[in-house]
Amino acid sequence: MGASIRLQSSALSVEILPAGASIRSVHFDGVDFPLVVGAEDREFYGPANKPFLGATIGRNANRIAGGRLPISGETRQLSLNEPPNHLHGGATGAWARNWEIDSMSSTDAALSLTLPDGADGYPGIANLVAIFAAEDDMLTIVYEGEVTAPCPINMTSHLYFNLSGEAETRDHCVEIAADHYLPVDATLIPTGEIAAVEGTEFDFRNGRVIGRGPAVLDHNFCLSGERSWTPRPAARLFCEASGLSVEIATTECGLQVYDGNMLDGTVTGLDGRPLGRYGAIAIEPQNWPDAPHHDRFPSTILRPGERYRHESVYRFVRG
Repeated sequence: MGASIRLQSSALSVEILPAGASIRSVHFDGVDFPLVVGAEDREFYGPANKPFLGATIGRNANRIAGGRLPISGETRQLSLNEPPNHLHGGATGAWARNWEIDSMSSTDAALSLTLPDGADGYPGIANLVAIFAAEDDMLTIVYEGEVTAPCPINMTSHLYFNLSGEAETRDHCVEIAADHYLPVDATLIPTGEIAAVEGTEFDFRNGRVIGRGPAVLDHNFCLSGERSWTPRPAARLFCEASGLSVEIATTECGLQVYDGNMLDGTVTGLDGRPLGRYGAIAIEPQNWPDAPHHDRFPSTILRPGERYRHESVYRFVRG
């Protein structure tokens, strides 16, 4: 797995593992519990990390229906690691592999990974970079990528947050800058509809307590029709009991929000307590899921000679 990387700013302490380029913890000055949820056992990270705790996701975040990838005039079959679909780049995606540490200092680190041609069914070689930086109360994550053949590249950091230190996060309030969301089928694949949040339980524009939202929340919120060059405000997660919040800005056009309803207590958290249902909330800036099957969705295809870049900024706030 390799030694862990520790970043330190005036307000944040961040632990990163080369296994999956995973953020294991984020501690905020004056708070006695981590605000990003991680596993007690460092050896858990890598292929066993099926909840994807803090992991870097690639080549393609989220789901592709049936694992069928239409690309360059053919349909390739991707691995089905969440039957009947392909999830988060497959069983040997970026989250499951050991990354190389290219550089590190007390405040930032850069890691890299090469995914071989054909891995999990994807065409071409993908060269990926993950850059983490802590400054004052902000954690910045930058992902970059290049490919040798046309291929979807859609990366994210699968951070889980718990701003109370309690066993459940249903009392957390989330605010999302999205007028639309993507309804899904029983296997969490988008139906193709781009639905307005107005008048629905998916309207988080002015903030909504998670427990008063949908019974199951694992959906993409449409931040805009296209990706941006600089991060824009996307979401705010707030816990009234602790007075803590995290503000998220991103270059991405989508935000997957997952309420932790499938967490089952098989993973022991950093506090020594089983990570059970609703024990954390995942907020994942990314492109829209299953984009290769929907012409109306923003494209995720990267071509040789192009460079993919994703930047997300997490600002931790007290009071």
